[in-house]
Amino acid sequence: MEEISYRPLIETMVWSYSRLEIFDDCPYRWFLSYIHTPKMHKEEKFYAAYGLLMHDLLEKFYKGQISKDEMMISYLTRFVKETDVAGKPRSSIVESYFKSGKEYISNIKPLPYETVSVEETFNFNIEGIPFTGRIDYIGLEDGEYVIVDNKSRNLKPRSKRKNPTVKDKELDTMLRQLYIYAEAVRQKYGKLPKKLCFNCFKNGEYIEEPFNEDTFHETLSWVKNKVEEISGADDFYPNVEFFSCRYLCGYSYDCCYTQTSERKGGY
Repeated sequence: MEEISYRPLIETMVWSYSRLEIFDDCPYRWFLSYIHTPKMHKEEKFYAAYGLLMHDLLEKFYKGQISKDEMMISYLTRFVKETDVAGKPRSSIVESYFKSGKEYISNIKPLPYETVSVEETFNFNIEGIPFTGRIDYIGLEDGEYVIVDNKSRNLKPRSKRKNPTVKDKELDTMLRQLYIYAEAVRQKYGKLPKKLCFNCFKNGEYIEEPFNEDTFHETLSWVKNKVEEISGADDFYPNVEFFSCRYLCGYSYDCCYTQTSERKGGY
């Protein structure tokens, strides 16, 4: 049987951080998302729905479209309806997310920067590779740019230990997205940011990382190498992992590999 090469199709794509991240999470999920025809129905999952709700409320708050009290009312009236989706975890977890969102909003304050943009879409390139990205917040502090990304993930500030912790490594992985966004800021505004920040609304952490030029260039090289890896792929193998398949992947109910796992008792 003649092998199918997807390189010509892949090389016409506009890339994003999520497009790279999904491939690392599960190449088969990436194939279903961007290659498979006809397009498969994608189911909303709880964690994604919760993140979308919080992002929408934060966008309106940062733009001055709603007050803190209005943000709380909207959250309380929308939570149940908008998170009543497939792939819902047990009720105690749903309740913990509801409580954490409520607590976060009750303590929210405006970001301590001069607002430049909120939820702005950037179209840019990395070494000739077309990219797009929607940056949650860009601000100015003493004339220097700051990028803020709203995250539901329970990230922790860097430990500064001699040997990096698991949480330090997770933070470094998440920072790739913001270093990619830094290039978008450079191309539009003419200079790189001085700080990259995560606003973690699930655990209430606000993490500030000073911009590191070495890490920035390493990230751009990682992007180039990852795009080449995906372009040259001829086998989009699955990564069947319980939590990701059941609670994150929108294609799990139609995925032949997930169904096989269920028949074998993997779930």
